[in-house]
Amino acid sequence: MENVCASVGNSIETQLDNLSSISMNLVYSNAIKTNFKEFSELYQKSGTSPSRLVASQEKARAIHDIITAMIGAYQNASAINLYTLDGSYVESGYFERTATLNLAEQPWYTPVMELNGHKYISRPTVHMDLPAKGDNQHAQKFISIVRLFLDSNSQPEGIVEVIQDCGKIFSLASQLESQNPDTGVFIYNSRHELVYPYQRQAPSVNYYTLTVDKYTREKTTRIVTAGDGQQLLSTYQEIPDYDWTVVLTKPSTAVYDSLNNFRLIFGLIGSLSILLTLFICFYISERLTAPLQKLTNATGKITIDRVLDERKINLTSADSNIKEISQLCESIRSMYEKLRSTSQEALLSRSEEARAKLQATQFLINPHFLYNCLTNISVMAEESMNADIIHMCESLCDYFRYISSSRDMFVPLDEEIFYTQCYLECMQLRFSSELEYTLDIAEETRQYYIPKLIIQPIVENAFKYAFNIAPPWKLQISSSREGNNWLLRIQDNGGTLSDKKKQELLDLYKNLNLNEELKSMQIGGMGLKNVYLRLKLLYGDKAIFKIENTLPQRTIFIFGGPIMTEPPHSF
Repeated sequence: MENVCASVGNSIETQLDNLSSISMNLVYSNAIKTNFKEFSELYQKSGTSPSRLVASQEKARAIHDIITAMIGAYQNASAINLYTLDGSYVESGYFERTATLNLAEQPWYTPVMELNGHKYISRPTVHMDLPAKGDNQHAQKFISIVRLFLDSNSQPEGIVEVIQDCGKIFSLASQLESQNPDTGVFIYNSRHELVYPYQRQAPSVNYYTLTVDKYTREKTTRIVTAGDGQQLLSTYQEIPDYDWTVVLTKPSTAVYDSLNNFRLIFGLIGSLSILLTLFICFYISERLTAPLQKLTNATGKITIDRVLDERKINLTSADSNIKEISQLCESIRSMYEKLRSTSQEALLSRSEEARAKLQATQFLINPHFLYNCLTNISVMAEESMNADIIHMCESLCDYFRYISSSRDMFVPLDEEIFYTQCYLECMQLRFSSELEYTLDIAEETRQYYIPKLIIQPIVENAFKYAFNIAPPWKLQISSSREGNNWLLRIQDNGGTLSDKKKQELLDLYKNLNLNEELKSMQIGGMGLKNVYLRLKLLYGDKAIFKIENTLPQRTIFIFGGPIMTEPPHSF
């Protein structure tokens, strides 16, 4: 049922895609737009001159030719109507004619105007002047896809309607019902209106409410109870591009009656199999009970305390003539040895991990920076600078809360910049007008994930080494995207890093033994080497680390790596 329901849905989706494609081709065809606009200007409801009328008919014939070439010789649509906003229209397809009508009287007019260019799919509507095929010959019902023409200013200048025979749209559904009389196919549109069956009276049961509203999971067959108490097997398939729903039902008795004989035979076979299995199990259990009891006693000695104890225990043998049980006993003994060994290693690793985290947490805090801030707060308190004290304490709290947290290895660039700014705010209060800093962060880079505390070591390095000159001290932090990489540039006006020293640093970092250096690296360790090592650890050969000396008294540190829009799970 689920496969058939999916097939019906795919068939209908194919037909609707065809109609939608035709309407989109018409809407975006420059040839159609040009001829239709000229037709609209020439063809009026009244008062047209013979020459204008002839010219409008020529435009209408040009439109017919374009549409015929577009939908092909096999007539992929029953009819195509192009309407001007004053009610004049050109019809192509089975008939080729021009006429006028009152658009406001059309049932689709209001919703089409409100959709402003999006498609509107009508309910099955009777068109007696169009030919119908198959099951639709008596019903004469058709479905239309209607949408607006929009000019270059997105203003409506016309309406296109593509009409298709319901018999063609729902051909597979009709064929399925004719071949399986006990199967019911019900199709609902986006407004939850029943569009199939269209050739007979609608059923009293709303299968959409009965199945779709009650069970939110599609493509799954369930038993539902209709209003008359009849139990039905029901499944449904959604057509997401059009928000249509195909519901398939079948009486549960049609399925269950065919299973009764099989169920009876299966029950007898199952009962005999259970009895035979019980007999065999009782026989085998007699042979297994004694050695397994010994094995149970032996494994009972394996406890977490004994595994972690340095003293080793001896496990007795099961003394079984069954080869498999003897092998199991040996396996348990081997497992105990490995468990004891790996547990000791795990405890040692856990201890080392705890020590490393504690050490990293201690290194995260910069005591000199904290002492300087406390000294400044003390001076400001003596001078009653309450507002500055509050500001500095807030920035200081935010900064130390950030650097002392070990929950994330990667953070958004925006977050890293924010807490770097907290650090700079504290330094700004300390140095006042002597310090000038600017942040030029590209908007697209703000949510890129970068290593935590990757900016702070270089910024602090500037205060420690670069700002040995007379103020003002200038610091600029900027970000950008180049290809698939994020880049950060930190520029200072200290100019204390010579070209020779720069090359020595780069050569030193390039020749570092990564495995040896990583043994002493902490996430909070400050300094250029730490930044370089963490970049190499996280990004490998894709890591970017450069130092540039540009104008006099300008040093730029450039570093980056591959773009990540979410933190890696491995960290």
